[in-house]
Formats: sequence, structure tokens, C-alpha cells
Amino acid sequence: MRVPLDHLRPEGPRVGIAISRIKADPAKRRGILLANPGGPGGPGIGYPLELRSLLGDVASQYDLIGFDPRFMGRSDPVDCGPVVLSEVFRSPPTRAAFGQAERLASRFAASCKARNSGVLRYASIREVARDMDSIRMALGEQRLSYYGVSWGADLGVVYSQLFGVRVDRLVVDSVTDVEGSEYHHLATGLQTEAAFDEWAAWVASRDSEYHLGRTGMQVRAAVSRLRSRTIRLGSYRIDRSALPWVLSSALGDEGDRELMARNVRTLIDAATGKPVHPSEQLLGFLATYYKPSSLVEHFVAASFAFTCNDRGWPAGPSQYWRDAVRDRATQPLFATTILPCAYWTDHTTEPELAIGNNTPMLIVQAARDNIPLRWAEALHRKLPRSVLHVVDRRAHGVYDARVPEAVSLVNNYLAG
Repeated sequence: MRVPLDHLRPEGPRVGIAISRIKADPAKRRGILLANPGGPGGPGIGYPLELRSLLGDVASQYDLIGFDPRFMGRSDPVDCGPVVLSEVFRSPPTRAAFGQAERLASRFAASCKARNSGVLRYASIREVARDMDSIRMALGEQRLSYYGVSWGADLGVVYSQLFGVRVDRLVVDSVTDVEGSEYHHLATGLQTEAAFDEWAAWVASRDSEYHLGRTGMQVRAAVSRLRSRTIRLGSYRIDRSALPWVLSSALGDEGDRELMARNVRTLIDAATGKPVHPSEQLLGFLATYYKPSSLVEHFVAASFAFTCNDRGWPAGPSQYWRDAVRDRATQPLFATTILPCAYWTDHTTEPELAIGNNTPMLIVQAARDNIPLRWAEALHRKLPRSVLHVVDRRAHGVYDARVPEAVSLVNNYLAG
């Protein structure tokens, strides 16, 4: 379907949105359930196929609606030109490396602006929420239900603020600080360091198997030594700027502890010249991180269009370098820097959105998410009819077959 580029000017240009549907059982049908898998940047049109098995019998009660948010996937895309993840997701440790990252970021931002004239300011989460309501109207429904995780959870909260009377059932999983700027959302390095220490203690108790150290401190020291090495895995060259991203690729969920151990063992062995056999998952991440592809280019363009849209980003690189220097003391492995937004000039013109409404919703969150739990707790206080359920787990996204209690809770809520 085609929706207004700017919903506040509905007579203006329009943008295409790709939508999918798996129909409900007519005898059991309750309504429509839209879903978003997070991001921003990735498609969601196939997400109902992933959710259907988790939903079980609940799936028969809803038309399951997937959609690629504006500018993503099969929807009308934004185009920032050729780019690979390793050029824009880097954590440069030295001023010289930072300068190189600045140049790449500035070039990328300039290319985005030149290729998407007049469009980027409408890459906002509020416009996607309005697109969702356009989907509801196009389907002839009075209300919609929704499940979203991560950025998709934030999207659900924004929808509740704009269209609360149109909500039937709303589930938000692993929400961030919806009122905070995207720059503020970068402040998760301490949680990632804590995740690493949790994993290090686990792997230290299995030193006879992985040989990474008998204590958590020994494991941390072994991994920290990698920062002084350039690691080669086949055609891939992993330097200190890329290392945090490679390490964190298997650190978000406690179910990946063994994978993390194998990956770290591979990196240490490769750094010392030993023959290695990288996991399929590590090779897949490295291919995505280093190799160009149209899918990566579309993801990166949409991701930064939405991420850099808000007005909370400092202009120019100075603040980002000061933050990087400051964070080294407490985040030696996982201090991160996102530089393209320092050069972004297309921002939403809408005022900041304050959250606070009486829409019923279920908030599910992991206690040890790398996203701070306090953000979900603060959101819960602003939404008096919300219910917050915290799962004792290291994860980002708890509606997962590995967390049966969360699956049962969400399904019972959606079926209620």
C-alpha cells in the first residue's frame, strides 16, 4: 500500500509499504496482530512465519500481519550507496584510527543526503506508527493487536501514545528508553562488560574444556590481549576497532555461551598462528560484517536513516572522541562509537514525544539484558495500566522458545 511520506501533510508525496498476511481461522478469529522484529533497518514482512510456531493455538485467532517499515526491505528503500558494516560500525581506539572513522562516516552521511533529498527526515518511528494505523484502516479493523521486540517494542509504545484507543492487545519485549535520544541509547557498554564477566565466570568453570583461564579475571586478561593483535581468519582482518563488534556477536543471550567460548578460542588461536576451525555462526557474522551486499547496504541505509533522525546527536566528532576516551576506564572491551550521526543534517521537525497513557500493555524484559532494565521499569511507571514481567535471564528478547514462561505469559495475554 502507499501511505503519505509525511502523515501530517497527507496530500503530499507517498511512499510504498510492503505487507504480508497469514489469515486466521474464521471460526476463531479475534482480529489482526501486527509484529516487528526490531532494528531499525531490517525487514519484517516474513516475521509472522517465525512467530507462528511460538504463538501455537493463538496463531489461529489472528490474521498475522508482517510489514517492512518504510524505507526498509521491500518497502520503498532509502539508498546511501555502497557500504559495508565494518566501515560504519567500528570502535577506533586511537586518535589516528578515529580520524579514519570520521572520514568514512562523513562520506557516508554525505552520500545518504545526496541520494535521498527531502526524504530522510521522515524516517522516524512516529511515522512508522502512523503507517501501522494506515494498515489497520486499510484492513477495515477497528483495533489492532501488536507484538514487537527491541526497536519494535519502542514502536509499540509510540503507537500506544498516538493511537491508544485503537489497541486491543499490545506486547512490548525488551524495550529501550523510548523518550531518550538514540545517542543516549548507546550507553549500554557497562551492561555488555557485565555480560562478558558473567560469561567469563561460566567459561572459567569449564577451563578443562576451553582452556581460556581458570578464573574470570584470567579469561578477561586473555581476551584483552587480543586488542594488541591483528587477527586473520581466512580473508578477514580483525583489528582492535572491529574486535568489540565481533566479540559481542555471541554475547547477548546466555544460550550462546558455548558459541561464545568456541569463538573466543578461535580468535586466540588465530592470533597465535594456530590452525582454526571457526564456527558457522562466526563465519556468517564476519561475512555480513566485512563483505558488500545489497542486503547489507539496504540495512545500513535504513538503520542510520532512523537512528540519526532524532535531534539528540552532537554535531561534529569532538564529543564522540571525548566519550570514547572517558569510557575506556570502565568499558575496556566494549566502549562503542557511532560516527555517521555526527554528520547527519536531516532530523525530524516534530517536537519530542512524551510517553504517558492509559493503554493496557504487557512489557516483558530480561533482568540481565544488555539494555538496562531500569529503562523498562521507568516506562512501566509512566504507563499505569501496563504490566511488567521480568525474566531472570541474560537475553535481549524473551519471547523465545528457550524461555517457556515468557512464551506462556505472552500467549495467554494475547488469547485473553
